[in-house]
Amino acid sequence: MNRQTLTNSLLVVLVVVLLLGINLLFYVKPEPDAETDEYADRSTHSSRPYGTLGAYLFLQESGVRVSRWEQDYRALADRQDVRVVIFVEPRTKPRTRQLRALAEWVGRGGTFVMFERSWPLRLGRQQLLPGSYLPPEGPGSAFGQVPVQRAVPWQPGGAFQGVSWLGISPKATTVMLQPVPISKIEDEPSFPLQMTACVPLAGVQDTPAVAEVRYGAGRIIYVGDPFVIANQGLAEGDNARFLLNLVRLATRDNAGQVVFDDYHHGYRATNGGLLGLLGYFRGTPIPWMVWHIVALGLLAAYTLGRRFGRPVRLPVKPRTNALEFVTAMARIQKAAAARDLAIENLYRRFHRRLCHYTGLPTTAPLKELCLAASERSGHPMSEWRAVTERCQAVIEGRATIGDAELLRLAQRLRALDARLPP
Repeated sequence: MNRQTLTNSLLVVLVVVLLLGINLLFYVKPEPDAETDEYADRSTHSSRPYGTLGAYLFLQESGVRVSRWEQDYRALADRQDVRVVIFVEPRTKPRTRQLRALAEWVGRGGTFVMFERSWPLRLGRQQLLPGSYLPPEGPGSAFGQVPVQRAVPWQPGGAFQGVSWLGISPKATTVMLQPVPISKIEDEPSFPLQMTACVPLAGVQDTPAVAEVRYGAGRIIYVGDPFVIANQGLAEGDNARFLLNLVRLATRDNAGQVVFDDYHHGYRATNGGLLGLLGYFRGTPIPWMVWHIVALGLLAAYTLGRRFGRPVRLPVKPRTNALEFVTAMARIQKAAAARDLAIENLYRRFHRRLCHYTGLPTTAPLKELCLAASERSGHPMSEWRAVTERCQAVIEGRATIGDAELLRLAQRLRALDARLPP
C-alpha cells in the first residue's frame, strides 16, 4: 500500500467516525405525537387510549388462545387452527389478493370481526359499508372521562349473553347494506360468493351499529366503532363481555385460536434477516448510521470507478524472474564467446560506484582513480589498479581472456565492490 492510498483510506475512516459521532451526539429520540381519533395506533402493541393492548391482555387472561397476526392474509391457508381474526380500523387496508385469501378462509368457517368506520366490504353484488353517525343518545359512561352512548342488543344470542348495553363513541357509524353500483358489477369482487344473510344485532334507536353477515360456512361481524375494543372503551358498558362472548362463541366447538390483525398496523414479521435487524434497532440512531455508511460506500465505489485524469498505461509484469534472466544472458554470452561483454556488464557498474566513492568524474584517469581509492580505503593501490586496468584492456580489445581468467576477474571485482559503501 503506497502513501497516497493509505492517506485516502485514513480519510474515509475519519469521515465515517465523524458521522457516527455526530449521529450519537445530536440524535434525540422524538417524543410520540399526541394521537387523534383519525390518526391513531390501534394495534395490540399500543397502550394508549386508542390502542388494543387491553383487549389482547383481557382475552389472554380469560383463557382464550390469542396471538398477534403479523403476516399477509394469504398465510391463513396454512393455519387451520386460526378461527377468529379481529380487524381494528388500520390505516392500511387489505388489498385484492389478501381479500381473496380472506374470503376463502371465511368461506371455510372462519369468523372475521371488523371494528371499522370507513372501509366498505364488497360481498358479491352487495356491499357492507359504514353510513352516517348514529343518532345521539343519553350519556352512559361509567367513568365520565369520555362521552359514551349506549347501543342496546336487538337479537338474543350467545354474543349478547350477559350484555345489557354497549358503550360506543359519538363518532360511531351505522351499518348499511347496499347493492354494488352498476359500473362496478363487472369488476371482480373481493368476496366472490353471495352472502346468505345479514342480521343487525345491536344499535341505537332504530339504527344498527352491529351486524352479522353469513358468508359460506363462516361469518363476518361488523361493528361500526373501534371504540368498543379500544383501551379507553373496553371497560365501558358491557364491551369486554361482548368481546369475550364473540370469541368464545366462534371457538367453542374446535378450541381454535384468536388473532389480532397487527399486520396492517405496520407490525410485519420479517423472519429475521436484514429487515428484522433494522426493526430491532428502530428508534435508535443505528439505522441512520447504516444508511450513512452505505452512502459513503456508494460514493467511494463511484469515485474509484471513474478516471479523473489522463489514462495511465497498465504495468507490464516481466515474464521471467531476475535469476532466469541472468542465466539466459550468461548462456548467450558463453555461446558467443563474448567474454569482453560479460566483463563490461560487471565493470561499468563497479566503475560508477568507484567514481562516486572517490568523488572523481567518470572521465578521470585510472591512475588517479585508483590512488584516491587506495588513500581512502587503506588498501594497496596496486590491487585496485591491477583489476581496473585488466578490465579496461579486455573491454577495449587490447587483451583476450579465457573462461578461467574471466571467473577469477569477476570474483576480484565482486571483492573490491564489497569494500565500497552501499
